[in-house]
Amino acid sequence: MKLSAKLIVYHLRKAFPVRASSSLSPCPVLSCSLPYRKDKPFQSGRVYVVTDPDFTVPSHHLTSVLFILTGSTFPLCEQDYPNLCILPKDTKAADVYAELQEIFSLYEQWNQSLVDSRLENASIQSLLDLTDCVIPNPMLLIGMDFTIVASKKLDLMDLNKPVLGSSESTRDIINSLKQDPNYEEAFYKTGYFFYPGNRFSAPALCVNISGGGHTVYRLLYMEGEAPLDDTFGFILEYLAQMVTHAFSTRLMRGPSSDYPLHEVFATLLTDPHSDYVKISQQISARGWLSSHIYLCILVRTGLIDQKNLTLLSICNYIETTLPFSCAVEHRGNAVVFVNLSLIEMTVEEIAGKLEGFIQNSMLNAGFSRKMLGHFNFHRQYLQASVALETGKRKNPALSIHHFNAVALDYILEQAIKKLPAYMICHEKLLSLKYADEAGHSHLYETLRCFLENHQNIARTSEALDIHRSTLLYRMDKIRAFLKSDLLDPPEILYLLLSFHLMELEENQSSR
Repeated sequence: MKLSAKLIVYHLRKAFPVRASSSLSPCPVLSCSLPYRKDKPFQSGRVYVVTDPDFTVPSHHLTSVLFILTGSTFPLCEQDYPNLCILPKDTKAADVYAELQEIFSLYEQWNQSLVDSRLENASIQSLLDLTDCVIPNPMLLIGMDFTIVASKKLDLMDLNKPVLGSSESTRDIINSLKQDPNYEEAFYKTGYFFYPGNRFSAPALCVNISGGGHTVYRLLYMEGEAPLDDTFGFILEYLAQMVTHAFSTRLMRGPSSDYPLHEVFATLLTDPHSDYVKISQQISARGWLSSHIYLCILVRTGLIDQKNLTLLSICNYIETTLPFSCAVEHRGNAVVFVNLSLIEMTVEEIAGKLEGFIQNSMLNAGFSRKMLGHFNFHRQYLQASVALETGKRKNPALSIHHFNAVALDYILEQAIKKLPAYMICHEKLLSLKYADEAGHSHLYETLRCFLENHQNIARTSEALDIHRSTLLYRMDKIRAFLKSDLLDPPEILYLLLSFHLMELEENQSSR
């Protein structure tokens, strides 16, 4: 296996005091060493051990040759020439040859072990483990959806799922990477490159692994004994080639699913006409019974999550945070079903537990009502969707929206889909509104306050800050205008809905 001048000098420094030129090549073009002879021309791709005190470096730069000078005092400055290494005068050439032989043997053996590992159909994890002899630093192979494929010497902070960001201790890392321009730029890099890290993630030397024309995995090693520069860059690239071969032959150990319910719920969401009897049997077989109460949460991602492929980490974080939950990807969002009977938490407690995560991750969520049994799962999903859509229009500053809080708004919006509010509200109430606006009689406002206070004279006069006799006078005029005694419950409901419909129309026209 051919090595670079920079890598060879890195290993020589472990055995000898070394002075080396500032421009050591990181390109792997060098093979076994040769003794220097004046009468022989230099061969490209060789390491020369020089003991001749009269040695003169060639006038032209030989970037594909490494000179190691030892056994004498050389009047040369290591800054003057590329790929130049000067050892102390008392260093024996035999010792240098022996050390070079060990260096080349180390990498030959490593290379052969990788090849044997592939021939034996070993896992990707074994490739990283075998690399510990040449790169002792922590290493990680991760999918761009933050699935951890393999790692070595890395503290994964007690992840109980093979996805970075699936726990409270790793969530900040994902949020920081989503907003890091250096991380986004790294998606498009080829060859090895240095990622500088940020406040939550460590710097690393990386190689992207592509599939289908875009980056799908990343191999990286972090700070440790080996330097995070181009010394081991070509080694990391070579290892990435082996990993790519493992992916191409599909001989890898991927993470197993901890939630067999995923497939059932994914089918249910994509096909609303699924056989619910069969689905109920499948769900019951996994311990989620028809006698249990369920909740659906829709978590909507944004462009930043879609760009950084963080949906899987979002699903796994929620499942880790909420026991007895099942989060599936659907139309670019996360749909979560929670078994409230098993989790023994209220809907409010669940919302409180997720609120910080939703806000910090710049997400939005809609909560359905809790319902009994298996036959409303798809309707609960629609309910959560309505909660999110309607809630964002009503209170855009909030990140979590409950269906119960927006149910009336949803009813009103559905009512005016085909006809505007003024065409479906109470006709005489509309006339009262127009007359009130023209005469400034405050009858429209008075009627609304009277109905909303359950026709209680005392509370209505107090709310309007008017005398009781003034309120009674106004109510007589209102009853005469509407030609109604305001005692019919359906009419009262119609009037109240009409007030809300006209308010909704006014709000929409003012936007």
